[in-house]
Amino acid sequence: MSKLSRATRVGLVAGAVAMMLAASFVVPAEAAQVASRAHTAAGTADTVRIGYFANITHAPALIARQKALFEKYLGKTKVEFSIFSVGTAEVEALKGGALDIAYIGPNPSISGYTTTQGTLLRVISGAVSGGAKFIVKPSLIATAGKPTKAEINGLKGHTFATPGLGGTQDVALRNYLRQNSLVIGLGSGTVSIAPTDNASTLALLQKGAIDGAWVPEPWATRLIDEGKGKLFLDEATLWPGGKFITTDIVASQKFLSASPATVKAVLQANNEAIAFLNNKANLTAAKDTVQAELKVRTGKNLADATINKAWPSLSFTADPLAATLKANFISGVNAKVIGGSLTANDIKGIFDLRILNGLLKATKQKPVTAAGFGKE
Repeated sequence: MSKLSRATRVGLVAGAVAMMLAASFVVPAEAAQVASRAHTAAGTADTVRIGYFANITHAPALIARQKALFEKYLGKTKVEFSIFSVGTAEVEALKGGALDIAYIGPNPSISGYTTTQGTLLRVISGAVSGGAKFIVKPSLIATAGKPTKAEINGLKGHTFATPGLGGTQDVALRNYLRQNSLVIGLGSGTVSIAPTDNASTLALLQKGAIDGAWVPEPWATRLIDEGKGKLFLDEATLWPGGKFITTDIVASQKFLSASPATVKAVLQANNEAIAFLNNKANLTAAKDTVQAELKVRTGKNLADATINKAWPSLSFTADPLAATLKANFISGVNAKVIGGSLTANDIKGIFDLRILNGLLKATKQKPVTAAGFGKE
């Protein structure tokens, strides 16, 4: 081998070593920047699509949107909103990829979870508790809210509405009738249930075409004030401490896995809205803000008398009250409007409260539990 070729080879080796040494200082810094960008892209979505009801049982969503709290925490992430009237439609939107996060009742959440073998969604937070009542025509009860055994038996032969088959209030009514040994059907010795949208329910009660309904607020109050109905039962009396979940927040499993930072931002907005609602000094402002949002989204707001009467039966909490969702599932199975086992194993894993509990711990609040049905 010639000296020239040997020298050239030595130079090449030296050059390679020099480049390797240089790379040992430069490449890691560049790699760190790439890794950082990848992490940000993985944790934060460009857009988040949120669904909710233009109804006071979704008050935290109404507050957060009217006060631009979602935008406050989402930063550069664009937010798109969709208004729904039934939870089953939200579930279909989640299945179709048109929604990422939704404020929704427990039973549609359960249905979305069980019909997809646990692949569609996770409950990530609570929002609202309470606010559901059974209203009937006055002749069916003497003392409002305190039915006697005879008055319960007197429900036979009558027809009552619920907002939708298999929905949260529908399951509540079916469970109540079952527990009181009343048969659901069409005969004179049975109780008939007619799933009907809330606006139509009011009109039907006014016409005498139905005998009452199990509905959420403010429709319960409207059935009394405008439909001349009477309180048969406040659902809160059926639950320990009067607490039962009315509205949860769910995220699609795909979105939760891909964009946890965005989910965190949405929950921060929800938590701030709940804090605003629970501050007694904000009572008037909270109602006014909800009314303003209703006006924007529906073209009208509630009568002052209606919202003032309906408001006290609602409570606002990030706790999803997991034990009550489990009870809703079992009631739905018993009512044969939800498929599954009475052991509730079908909803194992429905909760993922890790992001929520991280936020609660950071603000020195008590973490919430998934009651053995998910991650905390």
